[in-house]
Amino acid sequence: MAIDLEINTKGKELFLSLATISLIIIMGITTLLWYFISPRLHEINTYLAKSVLTLLRIFYLLIISGIIFLYITCFLEKVFKFALPIVRISINFLFPITVLLGKILTIPKDKIRNSYVYVNNSFIKAYKKQYAPHEILILLPHCLQNIECKIRINYNIENCVHCGKCDISDLVNLAQKYKVNIAVATGGTLARRIIIKTRPKLILAVACERDLVDGMLDVFPIPVYGLLNERPEGPCINTRVKTEILEKVLSKIIRREI
Repeated sequence: MAIDLEINTKGKELFLSLATISLIIIMGITTLLWYFISPRLHEINTYLAKSVLTLLRIFYLLIISGIIFLYITCFLEKVFKFALPIVRISINFLFPITVLLGKILTIPKDKIRNSYVYVNNSFIKAYKKQYAPHEILILLPHCLQNIECKIRINYNIENCVHCGKCDISDLVNLAQKYKVNIAVATGGTLARRIIIKTRPKLILAVACERDLVDGMLDVFPIPVYGLLNERPEGPCINTRVKTEILEKVLSKIIRREI
C-alpha cells in the first residue's frame, strides 16, 4: 500500500502523543530526584542547589516550549523561525524516549518512526522556504533498483539504461527536468560522502522507516523531507516509490531561477 505523506494528516499524532507522555514522565522523574537530592545539595552549598534548580527550570522551559511550538507547526502549519532550534532540540531529545515508551506499550518501532517522518515533514511544509535547483539533493536507496539489473548506479545514477523495470528511470528523468542533484546511497557512509560532495541545503530522501529517521537525525541541521518507500516484495528488494508524490513536493519547494 502506498504511503502518501502529503495526504495523510493523522500520521503525526502518534509521535506527538508519545512525546507529550514522555515529557510528563521525564518531568515527574526529575522532580522526584530533585526532591531527594535537594537537601544534600543545600548541605553542600546553597548556591549549588540554587544553580541546579535553575538549570532544571530552564530545561523544563525549553522542552515544554519545544512541544508547544511542535503542536503549532504540525496542526496549524505555522512556523516561528526563532523557535526552530528549541523544537529540534526537543524532538532529538524526546525521540529515543518515545521509542522506549513505545516498546513498553508494545507499539512497533517502525510505526513510531513513520509518525516521526510526518512530524518532520510538517516543518518543511510549514517553513515554506524555496531552494535553487542546485541546492536540492534527491537521495535514494539502492533497493529501488531492480535486483536483476547488472548496471551499477550507486556511483553514477545516470548509468541507468532506462529499461523501465524499476522507478530509477523516472526519478532520473525527474531530476533532469528540475535540474536537481540525484544520487543513490548503499548505506550511511556513502550517503554522508554524497552530502559532503553536493553540499545540499535540502534533501528529499526515499527510504524505509529506520534508514529515513536515522538519516534525518544524522544530517541535522540540514532539513530532510522524507518519503517512505513501498515494499511489495518485502524490505530491501525491488522497492518502489511514487514519483508523482516526489514531483509534487519538489515543485513546491524549488525556486525557479530567472
